Amino acid sequence: MVVTKHFATHGKKYRRRLIKYILNPDKTDNLKLVSDFGMSNYLDFPSHAEMVEMYNVNFTNNDKLYESRNDRQEKHQQTIHAHHLIQSFSPEDNLTPEEINRIGYETMMELTGGRFKFIVATHTDKDHVHNHIIINAIDRNSDKKLIWNYALERNLRMISDRISKMAGAKMIEKRYSYRDYKKYKESSHKFELKQRLYFLLQQSKSFDDLLEKAKQLYVQIDFSQKHSRFFMTDRMMIKPIRGRQLSKRDLYDEEFFRTHFAKIEIESCLEFLLNRVNSLDELLTKAKELNLTIDLKHKNVTFILEEDNQKISLGHKKISDKKLYDVKFFQDYFKNKEIVASEGLENLQEQYHAFQEERDKDKVSTEEIEESFKTFKEKRDAVHEFEVELAEHQIEKLVDEGVYIKVAFGVKQSGLIFIPNYQLDIIEEDNQTKYKVYIRETTSYFVYNKEHSDKNQYVKGEH
Repeated sequence: MVVTKHFATHGKKYRRRLIKYILNPDKTDNLKLVSDFGMSNYLDFPSHAEMVEMYNVNFTNNDKLYESRNDRQEKHQQTIHAHHLIQSFSPEDNLTPEEINRIGYETMMELTGGRFKFIVATHTDKDHVHNHIIINAIDRNSDKKLIWNYALERNLRMISDRISKMAGAKMIEKRYSYRDYKKYKESSHKFELKQRLYFLLQQSKSFDDLLEKAKQLYVQIDFSQKHSRFFMTDRMMIKPIRGRQLSKRDLYDEEFFRTHFAKIEIESCLEFLLNRVNSLDELLTKAKELNLTIDLKHKNVTFILEEDNQKISLGHKKISDKKLYDVKFFQDYFKNKEIVASEGLENLQEQYHAFQEERDKDKVSTEEIEESFKTFKEKRDAVHEFEVELAEHQIEKLVDEGVYIKVAFGVKQSGLIFIPNYQLDIIEEDNQTKYKVYIRETTSYFVYNKEHSDKNQYVKGEH
């Protein structure tokens, strides 16, 4: 699996130091593992120092033209001057450093559409080979700046993942097919447990509420040992299932569940208060009345929620997928907010309790949870699946985890969609290989538009 990270680069001097660092000859096989795009390369066999200067001049010339056109000289070097990306690979990926450098180059070409200059330097000095990538913040025409947001970060992750899979694809003898998946669903205790826990997370008001409702779904939860343990008393289970066995990403331990409800509570508290306060100081004061401490430092915000004599601390990036509650968010919010009638602290907790009741009104009670889960399962199993047999020309690439297929959408547009193995059957019949995919109407699929990555999007199977 490929891991990507993004860092904004502030200041032209720091950008130059960063170029010097990523071009380190000892890390890049004496500069052999360096590629670039959009550069005016006037050197045949440059030394390390000459190459650093060449790239720096390319970026600086872009900056000067942009600044002259926009009459915006940079002050105190506060503006973002470049974007630094790290693309890390596992030794198990079985890719050469040259292939990894090419993956970085192709990822950037698709991500930026060839509109921005960039450098890709592959470092081999650690166990895991990784790319350092610098994208200039100004486009090649010196007209626009690169805006880094959630959509672009998502595109980076998805494009990087796809190109890496396709580059390192190798045929495996045994695939986990759609037929295997159906058998797994019918018999697997893990699958059933995950469904119950998912439903409990959706239908519980708090951590304690989840524990109570879990009993009604015959789920015993034990957080007293090193690893969380789950046991369903209505199924023929021999031993408990550990939380870490349910997911590679989430541990399903006590912290996981408490954090889930803390995020909901923090965002709910913010939603309740922001419409009722006129300043940041008033927000901080009233938040404390609701057991929430908001700690602002430079750009970052830490939220500390106190519940059941426990404190849960979360950074602003972990609170919401829709909003980024950083310092800038609060500064902009109160700068543009209309003044409202401000109330005292006397009835604040009572009003917030009413707000919570309204928020949770659609969640089922403990007494109703078992019957409601049966209905949930019936609806889940009734979701329609479309069986589609693919022609050879529709297959872009078969990889270990599934298949990338070509699709047409919109007006004269095409793209790629990834179908995982559990929605794919490969059948050998009459000396022919048939590929059948099973599209669920409620499942979201990511569509890659290779020519215009800004048009990448998720679509439902029903479309």
